[in-house]
Amino acid sequence: MFENILGQQKVKKILLNQIKSGKIAHTYIFVGYTGVGKRYVAAEFARILNCTVNDFTQTDIGACGRCASCEKIKKNIHPDVHFIDFVKQAELEEEDLEKQKVLKIETIRHMQKEVSTKIHEGKWKVFIIEPAEKMNIAAASSLLKTLEEPPQNTVIVLIAKHRETILRTIVSRSQTLFFQPLRQNEISSWLMLNCSLCSVRAQRISELSEGSLEIAKRLVDEKDSSRFSLWCKLNSQNLYISDVLELSRYTAKIGALKCIDTMITEAKNDFRLYPQRVVSALDLLNISRSLLLKNVSAQTVLDNLFFGLLDLKKQ
Repeated sequence: MFENILGQQKVKKILLNQIKSGKIAHTYIFVGYTGVGKRYVAAEFARILNCTVNDFTQTDIGACGRCASCEKIKKNIHPDVHFIDFVKQAELEEEDLEKQKVLKIETIRHMQKEVSTKIHEGKWKVFIIEPAEKMNIAAASSLLKTLEEPPQNTVIVLIAKHRETILRTIVSRSQTLFFQPLRQNEISSWLMLNCSLCSVRAQRISELSEGSLEIAKRLVDEKDSSRFSLWCKLNSQNLYISDVLELSRYTAKIGALKCIDTMITEAKNDFRLYPQRVVSALDLLNISRSLLLKNVSAQTVLDNLFFGLLDLKKQ
């Protein structure tokens, strides 16, 4: 079960044990950084509970992914599985998605009407609320009434970045599962398999993604990302002396000062990844920038800068 979900082994093990034992909680809070799989796990949980081919009480396989129920959940059209989010609220209010800033009591009341109805065609009703921390006080208080007397075969999953942003009374009635940032090797392997990236670029993106597959995908989609220019090459590729000299000549031709300014920005963005190296690199970059402003030969400045940055990388 959950074999298609990246990482999160502890969360998957907890849910697997509950599914096999039949001791499924009425309310869960999935907590963790954006892009680490919370929504995917919630949706897969709903598919497992409602799959019409594989009975979760008798198999470890999980959802088949092909039956009508699995397909409907995937397309978000299953009558017993509901995503309560800004998209749904915009639809209910007939307003633009961009105007949705908080989840309102009217949206939760709409959900409660669905909670109170009989199951339409599935085995379980599943309600996935995201972002749960964006519920206003009225909405959260209204939801609390449902959690106090939850109907049978109904599961509510709240998805949030931080548990502290949710009412304590809701937390006390829920089981919290913490989602960890994904490991770099998990992200880089996924990128190589699904995005046809070379190992160097996949590794570089995984380093910049902060454990979030969503951020990694966004970086892949950046057509002209400065993150994969000089700063990336000097930090992620094994360059020979001839490569460095050629890179230096090319940079001098296209505009050394502009390229150094870009590298300074990129270095600052990487501070959390390599704090000690970045501090030293910024010193080299700022010195090089000052020399260029004094009309020192761009070729000479860049040669010294690039070899200096490679020495920092080795250290």
